[in-house]
Amino acid sequence: MKSIIVGAGKVGYTIASTLSKEGHDVIVIDIDRERLSTVEEYLDVQVIEGSGAQMSILEEAGIANTDLLIAVTEGDELNMVSCFLAKSYGVKSTVARVREPGYESLDNSHRQHNLGIDLIINPEKVAAEEILKLINHPEAHNVEYFANGQVQLLELELDGHCPVLNKSLIQICFPKPCIIVAIIRRNKTIIPRGQDRLIEGDIIVMLSATKNMIYNEQYLGMHHGKTNSVIIFGGGLLGYYLAQKLENSKRHMNIKLVEQDAVLAEELAETLDQTLVINGTGTDLGLLEDENVEDIDVCIAVTDDDKENVLVSILAKHMGTKKTIAQIRRSDYISMVERVGIDRAVSPRSLTAAAILKFISHGRLLSLTLLDDSRAQMRELIIPAKAKIIGKTLKQLKVPEDAIIGVIVRNGEVIVPCGDDKLLANDRIILFASADAVKQAADYLTKE
Repeated sequence: MKSIIVGAGKVGYTIASTLSKEGHDVIVIDIDRERLSTVEEYLDVQVIEGSGAQMSILEEAGIANTDLLIAVTEGDELNMVSCFLAKSYGVKSTVARVREPGYESLDNSHRQHNLGIDLIINPEKVAAEEILKLINHPEAHNVEYFANGQVQLLELELDGHCPVLNKSLIQICFPKPCIIVAIIRRNKTIIPRGQDRLIEGDIIVMLSATKNMIYNEQYLGMHHGKTNSVIIFGGGLLGYYLAQKLENSKRHMNIKLVEQDAVLAEELAETLDQTLVINGTGTDLGLLEDENVEDIDVCIAVTDDDKENVLVSILAKHMGTKKTIAQIRRSDYISMVERVGIDRAVSPRSLTAAAILKFISHGRLLSLTLLDDSRAQMRELIIPAKAKIIGKTLKQLKVPEDAIIGVIVRNGEVIVPCGDDKLLANDRIILFASADAVKQAADYLTKE
């Protein structure tokens, strides 16, 4: 499959890396020679210097024989024009990153079709959705859903009061079917086996039927708390979209938004109906005290300055805020930032890349990158009708050691499998694997 990526920034680089590993013939276009040099040095892809909105550049890239074009530059208009031109050459699938609220009316299938765009993706909206899930599950580091919401994934950190500490996985008897597919320990991801033991400070990755997860959380001594109050620092696009989504969620929640720019704060106050907008900054200790940050359930720092987001989150946590979430644009800093006391760091660029990858796999493959350095991945796979592994039990399969089949969804039923379970045609399976093993495991399970 031939793919052209317009834009060699963080999102473009991540997508190019993944598609290249999947065996795609990838060409990256950008006007920035320095960015292209980085891509060329570290990835097995072709690069072309120029604008993806120029027909001559697209023709040089072989646009007429291309299956997929993804435009993820910082310019909304350039991305849209690139997709429009690509469709005129017969490209099957096109994706455009579009951020400005003024283009919201384009989020309509008819208008998108006329523009030649199959998917419009807004990084700030994607990040707002992610943060909303974390607000709804304040006890979790990460939340994800699979199989149309039937299966839930939670990342939970085990404290000293967890009743299953020092037990091996084979000794743990969850009240409802559940599987631990990964243990993150001292920033290292472990694909566990039955004899692995859980220790204090472990972050476990659990899969269960969504309706059953709350019972399994309780078994681990986790309390599924309710968020009653939120304070957002930063009134840019992400802060605005998040406040808007919280208001539309129809939950009775106390929402505050702090924005340093007086003009923007006034505009937000006029636009948002149920949010108290405050002109100020999160680094002002007096403001934090006046707004009783110590009593706030969730503090979210989403200014355009990563350093300020980290500082505000640390201050809020020190003052007593229950949970802190910070936007970090440099995704390679996320694991480090979370080690200094911030509960969750969110990267719109990484989330955008994951959402695009999910779209282009048509919902069958990449669904989640658990770690922002992509060391482990979660995939949804549909077992083809003629797959060679059909009828074999799981213990007969030769899945790579760093891969584990977490859940099987069959005819609407969620099955947490054991070694004697068999895979059948059209089963939807959720596979967790290290980045090195995930393609080999996926190819093995779907080979006909």
